[in-house]
Amino acid sequence: MATIPTLTGPMDSAHLGVALVHEHLNFRTGLSQCPPEFLDKNMDYHVRLLQDAAAVGVNTIVDCGPFPDLEQIVTLRDRATGVNIVLCTGAYLEHGTPEPIRSFSEEEMAAHMRRDLTDGYEGFEDAGLRAGVIKVAARTAELTDWEQKNFRAAARVQRELQVPIVTHACAGAREQMALLREHGAHIPATFYSHVECERGWDGRDREQEVAYLAEVAAAGGYLLFNNFDFEFDTPWEDLVFLMDALEARGHGDRVLYSIDTNWTVDQDGRIWHEQEKKHPETGKRNYAYAITHATPRLMQSGVSLQRVWTYLVDNPRRYFEAFES
Repeated sequence: MATIPTLTGPMDSAHLGVALVHEHLNFRTGLSQCPPEFLDKNMDYHVRLLQDAAAVGVNTIVDCGPFPDLEQIVTLRDRATGVNIVLCTGAYLEHGTPEPIRSFSEEEMAAHMRRDLTDGYEGFEDAGLRAGVIKVAARTAELTDWEQKNFRAAARVQRELQVPIVTHACAGAREQMALLREHGAHIPATFYSHVECERGWDGRDREQEVAYLAEVAAAGGYLLFNNFDFEFDTPWEDLVFLMDALEARGHGDRVLYSIDTNWTVDQDGRIWHEQEKKHPETGKRNYAYAITHATPRLMQSGVSLQRVWTYLVDNPRRYFEAFES
């Protein structure tokens, strides 16, 4: 077993249960903040969605937003949600990373990650808030100098502290893995998010995309799917094709899925989930949706209950335990 820092204290990996390993607590992102007059409404919304998730069997979520609003996080901890929450440190895409983090050197970025993972978030050490994973991101398969710096820092800190890495990989999962591996990262403790995103296939067809992703899985990296009801980006038949093809190649033990739940709060207090303004059907994509919608639809498409269990329970546990084996 591994010990995982959570919002309410250390937890053995054996207690992860059903884990959604790429979600968001939308108190702050690099791109937007809730208008101050709606903070209470936003808090109540978080609590309700987490309670709804717990009610349908979700045990753990990993918040992949590396810039948490810590005052709001402390308030959330005092509200009963029934879900274990793992926080993260690191960086997002450059345009979505706030100062001063955006201007950190590689050494400063490594020190920032290290502190959040060991001593706790600056100013909140006494509150016991510590990160449990490292987040890094790249926009395309050709990483910029700024992105490469963050990946190198993540690999270095992972080696030192033996903590997992999660990446934003709409494009370039294989290239990200290669860079992390070059700098000493432990690939079985990494996962690559949004890999089914078709705008990141760089001209590959479905069979070619399977072969591309299989290289990551064969090296030990995990592949996370989340584009359920994002037909405008990843048609359902393509998403299931990739999952089935990876399973057929013997890589089912490297597949994860989650929802990437995130939203914004408008100036009038209206809450919009990602893409909901253009695509109203995406408004139902909350934490519980992983169990109430995504999982039944996968099973209707031929994904067995055993595979669901592997993707939501066994593989997240193995990811967190990667340094224990």
